[in-house]
Amino acid sequence: MTVETRERIITLGGGRRVPVLEVGDPGGQPVLFHHGTPSSRHQATPFSDAARDHGIRLISFNRPGYGSAPNTSPSLASVGVDTIAIADALEVTRFGTVGLSGGGPYALATALAAPERVTAVAVVGGIGPWRLALPDDPDDHERDLLALADAGNLDAALAGFRSDLAPDMALLDIATDDAMVDAYFNGIPPTELTWLTPEVRRCWAIDMREALSNADGYARDNLAWGGPWDIDVTSVRCPVHLYYGDRDNLVPEANGRWLAARLPNPTFVSFSNAGHGTTTFAHWDTIFAAFPDMQ
Repeated sequence: MTVETRERIITLGGGRRVPVLEVGDPGGQPVLFHHGTPSSRHQATPFSDAARDHGIRLISFNRPGYGSAPNTSPSLASVGVDTIAIADALEVTRFGTVGLSGGGPYALATALAAPERVTAVAVVGGIGPWRLALPDDPDDHERDLLALADAGNLDAALAGFRSDLAPDMALLDIATDDAMVDAYFNGIPPTELTWLTPEVRRCWAIDMREALSNADGYARDNLAWGGPWDIDVTSVRCPVHLYYGDRDNLVPEANGRWLAARLPNPTFVSFSNAGHGTTTFAHWDTIFAAFPDMQ
C-alpha cells in the first residue's frame, strides 16, 4: 500500500496551530476523523485505501495536547467547535465524522457543534461515559483520579493521568520502530493482531512517536470523557453508526449500548470475535460504506 498524504497547518482561535492530514480520495466526500487515545492525525493513514475505494476524503487532525497541537482545558464540546473551524478553513460545508476509540465522543460533539452540516457519525469502538456505562470497581485507579477532578482538584487528576502514561512514553527510547511496536504489543496473542500488517506497523510507529511525545493530550482526553460530559447525546439528530467488538476488553460493548439507548437515530453493529484492535482497524470497508453519498 502506497499512501499519498497531504499535510498542512491550520490556525484556530487564539492562534493555535493544528497539524492536519488528509488521505483517501482528494475529490471525495469529506469525513472528519477523530483519532484514538493516545494517538495523532497519523492514525488515519492505514485507512487511506478503504477511504479512496469508497470515495471519501478523510481529514484527520491532532487534538489539543497531542504532538505540536497546543493543549486546552478538558472538554468534548470545544473539540467539536475546533472541528467545525477546520472544516471552514478547508472550505468544507457538509461532511461526515468518525471517531475511533477515545475519539468517539468527539465525533458526537462535532455533530452537535453544527447539526445542519454533519450528515452522519460513526463511532468505532468509542469510549462512552464509562463510569456510568460500566459496573463500579472500587479498585479502579482511574476512578480515583476522576474523583479528584470531581472534587475540584483538576491539576492533581491531570498529573495522575500523565504519570500513568509514563511506561508507554518510555517505549520511545527504543531505537528501531519494529522493536518499539513489538514492545508495545508484547503479550498480546497473534490471533488478536491479524490486522497488524507490515504497513499498519509502519504507520503505528509514526503515530506512536507523535502521540507519546508528551502526555498532555492523553490526560486531557481522560478527563474530557471520564468526567461529566459537556455534550448531550440525546440531541444528536443525524444517523449514528456504533461499531463495537464482542471481545473488546478495553472499550466493552456496554459503552456503545449506553450510547445507543440515548441517541435518537442509532444503528448498533457488533463485530464477532473482535477485540479492540480488530474492531478499530479491520472493518473500514464496512464503516465507510455506511456513510451517505452526498454527491
